[in-house]
Amino acid sequence: MAAAAGWLRRAAAAAALPRLTSGLTLLPAPPPAPLPEAQSLMVPGLVAGVSSAMELMAVPKKKVSKYKKGLRNGPKALKPVPVIVRCRCCGRVKLPHFYCCSGERGNPSDSS
Repeated sequence: MAAAAGWLRRAAAAAALPRLTSGLTLLPAPPPAPLPEAQSLMVPGLVAGVSSAMELMAVPKKKVSKYKKGLRNGPKALKPVPVIVRCRCCGRVKLPHFYCCSGERGNPSDSS
């Protein structure tokens, strides 16, 4: 056992491998063996030969109820626009962008 430990120390010193604080040496790990074609991750829709990272998206854990969705989207709703407009000629209530008084246009101060 002592002979094996001495041989390991000499081999580590010759290779100049990094040492841990406890005095043990770190041995380099062999590279992982490549996976066979059948075990590799095949994603449909990707072109073969193009290596791209698969993008993951956030997925909600539970369905959001209609009530909660309404609370969240309530302030985003369109506000009603007041459509009460007075005609500048006769003063009647009319819809905006519509002519009143048979299409006569003029100022209320003009009495023609």
